[in-house]
Amino acid sequence: MLAGQPNVGKSSLLNALAGAELAIVTPIPGTTRDKISQTLQIEGVPLHVSDTAGLRETDDEVERIGVQRSWEAIHDADVLLFLHDLTRLGQADYEAEDQTIRARLAGVDPARILQVYNKADADAASESLPEGALRLSARTGAGLAELRRALLEHAGWHAVPEGLFIARERHVQALRRTREHLELAHEVASQCPPALDLLAEELRLAHDALGEITGAFSADELLGVIFSSFCIGK
Repeated sequence: MLAGQPNVGKSSLLNALAGAELAIVTPIPGTTRDKISQTLQIEGVPLHVSDTAGLRETDDEVERIGVQRSWEAIHDADVLLFLHDLTRLGQADYEAEDQTIRARLAGVDPARILQVYNKADADAASESLPEGALRLSARTGAGLAELRRALLEHAGWHAVPEGLFIARERHVQALRRTREHLELAHEVASQCPPALDLLAEELRLAHDALGEITGAFSADELLGVIFSSFCIGK
């Protein structure tokens, strides 16, 4: 999840990671009013990334609701990308708001927070950063490769010498359960006639196990695709 003050480049970063113009980007603070989510593929790994309304005090009722939803989403996020604007570091109002946000993030596990400093293409990019923080430019793409690797690591994946990424244990277990239910579904489908209720149940369980990793489509959609081409032989 992307979070930070208005105009730090959250929407630009989402667009850069997705390789598409998903979120509206303007110089006007408060442009993003509600959460925008997208599933991205990084090294073949699906990650759900959300852009949120900029965190600040506001009298605009619609924006205020968006900010409240941002805080709710922050506490549910597996990984929080806390974005900072390199061009505004040292400005009194910006630093004051930054401290306010940090105070509210005190209850979030620091291991879930990735500090990201955007606008590295600007003159202010020479500022020294905290240990472990990432410097990047959503506009030029500089630093995006390092961010993608960090996202995978924070999500529980790790690199091997061949450059691939291995799933954490719960994903491996989910894949094993998926295979088991698909094998049972194949056995049921091989019967003549097949017990369609049992077949549907095994496919549903396989979908649920796979959905722990991807969450890409619903069980009804899966069964619809399968049974649209399913033929009962003699």
